[in-house]
Amino acid sequence: MNPRNLLAAICFLPLVAFAQKNWSPEQCLKIKNITAVQASPDGSKVLYTLREAVMTDDRSEYVNQVWLCNADGNNAVQLTKGDKNSANPKWSPDGKWIAFTSSRDSKNNLYLLPVAGGEAEKLTDVKTSVGNYDWSHDGRMIAFTMIDAAEDKEEKNKKAKNDWYFMDEEIKQTRLYVLWVNTKDTAGKYVQKKITTGNYNINAFDWSQDGKTIAFSHGLSPEVNHNIYSDISIIDIETGQTKAIASTNAGETNPLFSPDGKLLVYYCTADPVDWSGPRHAKVYSLSDGKNWRLKATPDENGGILGWTPDSKNVLWTESNKTLNAVYQLSVDGKSIAEWNRGSKDLIGAVSLNATATHLAFTLQNASQLPEAYVSGLNNYAPVKITNLNAEYAGKPLPKTEVVKWKAPDGKDIEGLLTYPINYQAGQKVPLILNVHGGPAGVFQQNCVAGNQGAYPVAAFAELGYAVLRPNPRGSSGYGTDFRMANRADWGGKDFLDLMAGVDHVIKMGVADEKNMGVMGWSYGGFMSSWIVGHTDRFKVASIGAPVVDLAHQNLTDDIEGFLPSYFKTDPWNDWSKYDAHSPLRFVQHVKTPVMLQHGEADQRVPFSNAVMFYNALRRRNVPVRLLALPRQPHGPQEPRMVLKTMQTNIEWFEKYIGDKKGF
Repeated sequence: MNPRNLLAAICFLPLVAFAQKNWSPEQCLKIKNITAVQASPDGSKVLYTLREAVMTDDRSEYVNQVWLCNADGNNAVQLTKGDKNSANPKWSPDGKWIAFTSSRDSKNNLYLLPVAGGEAEKLTDVKTSVGNYDWSHDGRMIAFTMIDAAEDKEEKNKKAKNDWYFMDEEIKQTRLYVLWVNTKDTAGKYVQKKITTGNYNINAFDWSQDGKTIAFSHGLSPEVNHNIYSDISIIDIETGQTKAIASTNAGETNPLFSPDGKLLVYYCTADPVDWSGPRHAKVYSLSDGKNWRLKATPDENGGILGWTPDSKNVLWTESNKTLNAVYQLSVDGKSIAEWNRGSKDLIGAVSLNATATHLAFTLQNASQLPEAYVSGLNNYAPVKITNLNAEYAGKPLPKTEVVKWKAPDGKDIEGLLTYPINYQAGQKVPLILNVHGGPAGVFQQNCVAGNQGAYPVAAFAELGYAVLRPNPRGSSGYGTDFRMANRADWGGKDFLDLMAGVDHVIKMGVADEKNMGVMGWSYGGFMSSWIVGHTDRFKVASIGAPVVDLAHQNLTDDIEGFLPSYFKTDPWNDWSKYDAHSPLRFVQHVKTPVMLQHGEADQRVPFSNAVMFYNALRRRNVPVRLLALPRQPHGPQEPRMVLKTMQTNIEWFEKYIGDKKGF
């Protein structure tokens, strides 16, 4: 699962100077990140956005800036500057202009910049925020989404503290607008028009080739759950008339017109929606209304990138075990081909240019930080265009390898094992079991020195820990049957998969079984809290945003269909089924010291989950701390909050299974 963490002290953890030369959390926060890559229509130039952490006395945020370079990486130029975020750059169809969004005027607005040089011009002046946007194929218009603004009466009521409301009534919806790039009104503002007025939320859209209509997917409200169950319609931008294209019990999203204008491809779940079930590309014929499914991909779970120029194939990307793959699916539904077959690196942030001739993306591996690349669509031949983190190239990163083992029932399981830096064969070292979220997440071969999230793998490796990141049943990347194999069985065979992985690393002679810890966020937090209630083999645990009571979770989260899809019933129909798989029901068995971390603004896994587990452990006199993260959603988003979670985890594990000097 796109998805989203005051502090009560039982034990005091002093700050200490850890033996980290290169990969401390503080050092990792300085690493630059590429957040988007876009090739120009003719493939000769590339846009990319560079993100850096900004931490000053009064700021803690990530800021993107837009860069431009040639397709061979030469002549890199920074296009946007300043201390405000500028992101999501997109080429005009003729390649002469660059649009982007920026919060430089407090609200996230749309801007336009000439490629030949000059100042950026502000196109919109919104009260809320511009969401996604896209150029029409002739370059005369830009469509964008924006959520409804508060009315004057609402603002007055808020100031008067008379701002009560009835839940789920008077919803602020995301609507579709069109702006004419070459037309201004008498006040000198660009002419724009609200296209959709219906009581639904727009989550994706695409222009027709002639610019007369827009296909869009929509849910009942901005709530995440409603947008999983999306439908697709087409709207005439002149008359506002809409036509339903896909409206079933499946989730139908992300429509894209074919270059010849005859077909529409979209992303489709099973019917009815099955949260861990298969996803496919479906094609709709605009002439006769017929639709059909394209050939299934190996994991049946990914997303559509676009069409090939001849309208004969659709590009699709998804997890492929611990890597990612890009596939070409023939529009007749008969064939599939892996575009980046044989690649040993993890491809990500993939985008197709406007003429469908080039793909731009990032590549990385466990010991190589991500950089931007571009390749022609005809064959996979990546050309490196950035070298943003060259200063880190000479710094040693730990060895990471794919390891495989058998589950007790014979199922093949694999994961990633990261060794301590300078590990010598035969050494037994402290082991941390890291459980991913989801449960349909997947650990991939991304660089272990990444600077997002709560768990600094490179920092742990530099301190002498081995880290095992398994992909148990329920994970993505291994096919639908594998992803669905934990249905109504959270904490069952998936738990045994994890324990078998730990046993495997012990048998390898790597792990010191007397010094092991466990950590995980979201579903990883569920599993970590389950583990400490079912075994004492781990000496310490760090549990992030955990689901500890499944019924409570289902009745308070923003994805109400999620758990009933996994457990095939709502909680009130069978409370016992939900209780049987809730870690809170086993808290009386927990002896392991626990660090809890949770965002106070988390809607995906509400903060109350951590509070319940914390209070139960505190009252049982189990060593426990709860690191509350103000303003944070389902995971830390502000650099200082990311830094604090990383630091706290290192301190907590060092106290119990690491070098205890100074404690």
